[in-house]
Amino acid sequence: MEGNNQVKIKRELPIHIIGISASGISGLSLPIQKIIQSAKKLSAPKRVLSNLKEWWNDQNSKYPFPDYFESDKPSKLINWLKKQDQQIVVLASGDPLWFGIGRILLSNFPSDRLIFHPSPTSLQLAFSKLARPWQDANWISLHGRDPSPLLKLLQKKPETIGILTDPNKGGAKEVIEILCASQLDNIYQFWICERLGHEKERIFQISHKEEVLPTLDPLHLVVLIKKKPTEDTNLDIPLFGIEDSFYLTHNDRPSLITKREVRIQLLADLELPQTGVIWDIGAGSGTIGLEALRIRPKLELLSVEKRLGGKELIQANAKRLSVSPSKVMEAEALSLLKEGGIPQNLSKPHRVIIGGGSANKTDLIDAVLNRILPGGIIVIPLATLESLERFLLMLKSKGCESKISQHQNFRGVPLSQGTRLQPTNPVFIVKGKLK
Repeated sequence: MEGNNQVKIKRELPIHIIGISASGISGLSLPIQKIIQSAKKLSAPKRVLSNLKEWWNDQNSKYPFPDYFESDKPSKLINWLKKQDQQIVVLASGDPLWFGIGRILLSNFPSDRLIFHPSPTSLQLAFSKLARPWQDANWISLHGRDPSPLLKLLQKKPETIGILTDPNKGGAKEVIEILCASQLDNIYQFWICERLGHEKERIFQISHKEEVLPTLDPLHLVVLIKKKPTEDTNLDIPLFGIEDSFYLTHNDRPSLITKREVRIQLLADLELPQTGVIWDIGAGSGTIGLEALRIRPKLELLSVEKRLGGKELIQANAKRLSVSPSKVMEAEALSLLKEGGIPQNLSKPHRVIIGGGSANKTDLIDAVLNRILPGGIIVIPLATLESLERFLLMLKSKGCESKISQHQNFRGVPLSQGTRLQPTNPVFIVKGKLK
């Protein structure tokens, strides 16, 4: 008869991962502080050590200070943790599962052995200090990452962005450089939140033109808050080639705007006369037609945009530029032409720009060519190769002198300690001049 041999199963003790803010250990709840006091083995970043020992001495703890291991190098921390068989506490910043050590621990230990005790994240603290709801805020981390995702996010012009900076790459200074490279520096408030939760925390706003303080603490983040558009006209802008960020756009499609470099080329191709009628069809935010009025104030401009809210948007941008279109219409352009909806004094254009990606663009161009005056010019920006040949042949069949050009621009953006070129989408421009 076999004996009743009992097999003892060694149960591994849990690892407590405790998040702390800049307020230190004393800012944690009493139950969490007791967990730290009960630790036999303790790991934390080097910068936490002095605060930890000071707090421990203040507690007059009956427990001796535990064996301590610096956790600044995750690979060495993992090796150390795997050798321990006593109560372990790992201290981390904020929420360990939010851009913290939690992800690495979960890839090396069973989840049921890890117990997480998060503190508020730095972004939570930042938005609370700014007294601003953040459930809809965008956020991004630049820690050890390429800045391209921030560039893409900025093109959407969100209302609010929280940015976890990487001090090793410049921190707030790098964010300012990216903002300026995106030509969006004048539409955002720039907030710096330094040492959040600490008694010496600082929260302040700077202009993109100000120099970032060299004494800025490495523990800082940036919050960008979109400024409310003003109704004041802005006279301190160029005659044309205005920065993209100056224009108001649709909130749900903020990047849908003809880029500055393409606008300059389109205005050149239009060969704007001193007087006459110009149509901006598929006007979007109204940029091209409105800049044409700044160059040639005596032109009569008809702006047509079918998107709901387009008329109000174009009128708002016109006010910002101190120009007055003759007529702004929120309608489908082809229907206007077929139904005679265009005012008589604007019905025969000298210049026409046709934007947008309408499915009936072929019919629209045909209708426009039947209206444009002799010697008139039509300019059509295109994004796809498929439509290029079709429209070019169409202009030639109507007796137009035709030209085609392709434009792609590269904007400099920060990359580590240098600059790289970020490409914009290529655009084809078809130009036709009626003989």
